[in-house]
Amino acid sequence: MKRVLLLIESSRAYGRGCLAGVAAYVRAHPHWHVLHVERSLTESLPVSLQRFAPDGILTRCETAEMSAAVARLKSPTVDLRGAYPPRHGATLDTDPEICAKLAVDHFLDRGFRHLAFCGYPGVGFSDQRCRAFVQCGQSRGVAAEAFAPSCHAPGQGDTVARETDAEFDEHGLDEWLTGLPRPVAVFACNDVRARQVLVSCGHTGLRVPDEVAVLGVDNDEVICDLSSPPLSSVVPNTWQIGYEGAALLSQLMSGATVPQECILISPERVQVRRSSDVMAVQDADVAAALQFIRDHACEGVSVHDVVRHLAVSRTTLDRRFQAILGRSPKQEIDRVRIDRARQLLEWTDYKVAAITGMTGYATASQFVTAFKRLTGLTPGEFRKQSNRRPSNSAGTSR
Repeated sequence: MKRVLLLIESSRAYGRGCLAGVAAYVRAHPHWHVLHVERSLTESLPVSLQRFAPDGILTRCETAEMSAAVARLKSPTVDLRGAYPPRHGATLDTDPEICAKLAVDHFLDRGFRHLAFCGYPGVGFSDQRCRAFVQCGQSRGVAAEAFAPSCHAPGQGDTVARETDAEFDEHGLDEWLTGLPRPVAVFACNDVRARQVLVSCGHTGLRVPDEVAVLGVDNDEVICDLSSPPLSSVVPNTWQIGYEGAALLSQLMSGATVPQECILISPERVQVRRSSDVMAVQDADVAAALQFIRDHACEGVSVHDVVRHLAVSRTTLDRRFQAILGRSPKQEIDRVRIDRARQLLEWTDYKVAAITGMTGYATASQFVTAFKRLTGLTPGEFRKQSNRRPSNSAGTSR
């Protein structure tokens, strides 16, 4: 039995998702004796553990002091945070370039041509995601502006301190947001920062998502669902980070060579909520049609209802939709309904018959046919795939 010390916070959903992946590895390989210390992200190593001699350590180090304390234990170590690579081990982290690509694709697919990034300059993961987002936008022919606060307290380079500082005294965020061209899509470094952007939009009267669409990272359901409006977010694969980190630690404890490069794990997808569920189009009729569809698609409306609401011909509406969006009004109604169906299948235990009615389809067969056409899976297959790990909804502010 190997004695493994877990220094992974359970105070944040990102950490809890990693712990779930570690737990899955331990269940499949029952040769570890695990000591899990309940802690927050910024807590130092407890005095009682400073003379502990574990065979291996899984950690998420937020501070240099914590990293040094872990190094003094002189045990093979795998860090799942990425800020301080361990002296005696390896590092795993969420891939910033894939995060950026998902964000850029999400915004461009919705018609946005003005992009912006809001993070915590000087904090490692935020700067990485900022660079990746700007570069990805440039590769697609779209410039992205990054928020640079007028000042911030010296020495506050860790995530939690910067998050707290921004809650009470953010410098220049309101002015920066109101000065952006609109409509604009803002990608935030994490869900906490994205929620702060939403609060600033409320202060300044900017309408979300019509004028400012906002997307976070980490998909903390508490933060996302309590935000106003509910926050869209990139979903990290924290379960895989935890599982792969545990597997790597097992190899290191057996004498394997330490990987020199950080192992990057791709995030899963964008979880779309109201903060970015909009189409940025200049055509007033198409914009009004999209708003009507967004509000009423799951009530069973048809293209005829959309046409009657706008007082335009169906031929005209079809032509404008194809020219601007590359799809028809009927396809847009199905897209909105299936997005809602995905949420219900993943978040609830409702039967297919219930979801059929809740998404505006007349019969279950129509719903199943449309769902498979748009996703490539049946509703049952999608639910099974979504629920195969406990971490699909786990994540949060790093």
